[in-house]
Amino acid sequence: MSKTYGLRTEIILHITLLLGAALLFGGFLILKLTEREFLDQRVASPTVMAEMVGGALGNLLGEKQEIEALQTRVDHLLAPLPSDTICAVWKWSGNTFLPVRLPDTEDTAPVAEQQLARLRHIAEPQFILSYPNAWFTPSVRGSSYYKVTMPLYGENGFVGALQMQFPLESVGRRMRGSFRILLVYVFLYGTVLFFFGLYQLNRNVVRPVGRLMTSTRHVAEGNLEEKVSEAGPAEIASLAHSFNLMIDALRASQERTDGHIRHLQQTNRELKQTRAELLRSEKMASIGHLAAGMAHEIGNPLTAVVGYLELLKMELPKGSARDIVDHTGAELERIDQLVRDVLEYAKPASDREELIDPCEMVRQAMTMLHRQGMFENVTLVDDLPGQLPHVKIVPHRLLQVCVNLLVNARDVSFPGGRIHVTGGVSGHEIWLTIADEGQGIPAQNLPHIFDPFFTTKAPGKGRGLGLAVCHRVVDEAGGTIKVKSEVGKGTAFKVTLKREFGDSGD
Repeated sequence: MSKTYGLRTEIILHITLLLGAALLFGGFLILKLTEREFLDQRVASPTVMAEMVGGALGNLLGEKQEIEALQTRVDHLLAPLPSDTICAVWKWSGNTFLPVRLPDTEDTAPVAEQQLARLRHIAEPQFILSYPNAWFTPSVRGSSYYKVTMPLYGENGFVGALQMQFPLESVGRRMRGSFRILLVYVFLYGTVLFFFGLYQLNRNVVRPVGRLMTSTRHVAEGNLEEKVSEAGPAEIASLAHSFNLMIDALRASQERTDGHIRHLQQTNRELKQTRAELLRSEKMASIGHLAAGMAHEIGNPLTAVVGYLELLKMELPKGSARDIVDHTGAELERIDQLVRDVLEYAKPASDREELIDPCEMVRQAMTMLHRQGMFENVTLVDDLPGQLPHVKIVPHRLLQVCVNLLVNARDVSFPGGRIHVTGGVSGHEIWLTIADEGQGIPAQNLPHIFDPFFTTKAPGKGRGLGLAVCHRVVDEAGGTIKVKSEVGKGTAFKVTLKREFGDSGD
């Protein structure tokens, strides 16, 4: 996998390469143009000098004199020339060229006589420029020069030839010096531009992009409250604005999705509750029909058995046999009470509903149970308000619900415990709560406590119909009954009924 670099590293690397290349190329181009201009100027002066020297030598060589005297006069004529100028002079005598002055250096190759002979037929000087056409001028001695070869004419025509060679190494040295200055300039100027560009890059690109990347990570982690500053260049500001718009759209979409999820969860809970209530109602209805039929069938023979036992009891003397009959009669009375409870549970609600104050029914149940000595070992705490808005329900049915709940609370309370009775109004509903400080109900039993014949009491202490009846009564009145329980801390039953408006109890 290839290594990836950050945006800043990539941009800095490319800017450095491009900036260095641009500065170097521009500097080289300027140097070469300057070099060419300087070379042209350097060549123009020797050309004029060669023409002047050629004119003087033409007159001198046209005179008739000995070669030794001529050499002396030529040396004297050429003495003012720069020491690095190489000069060669030939005199045309008869049909040959006589050397008057030859250079004593090996920098120039000897001129062939054929080349000198051609000068007789060429009226114009011949120029040779030897200068390397390269980016870097070499420093080899003798590689850069300007050579002028020209015919000499006197009053009588062609009299000889002149060759002058001017070194151009000074141009190369100056260019190499300028090149070193160029490198220093490129480095200093490039450094200034680099750091200025780096500052602008960090300020206008890297930092905004870094903030955008940080915000993107926060959004990926679920934070949709993130906002990016829209300050900076137009492109960065436009990108930040688009990012903020995206976040707003994501947040709105998430809110809609959360709303749909909450609605679906609520609907699912309601469906589960409705399904549970339908199953319970169906189960209770089936059990009710079955119980009613069985209770009716059991009731008649049970009455006959009780009557026969009474007759048998009158015939038996006191003793063990009569005690057995007494115990049998007690157990039959329990069976008779169970039959009456089943019939009461299965009996349809045909009584007339009335507008009543729920507080009156609760206090009536409390008073009735007090008179029966139900709360001798527990404390009943009445936290009910003075009155509550009226509800529409069969009065003795609500009384039956209150009695069942109070009795159950008494049965599970420890000696010295307390039973709290409270009530209140919540919107369009009134509520009553009866809470004990008993042992509580295990979580696995809570879904079944309103099922008929389900009980957690010891055998013979309960028949499992009390809470089933309470649930049926409250449900038929359009209310609900719910339970909260914690093992070791107690249980609270909450009855909720519809509030009736427009009556004097509001």
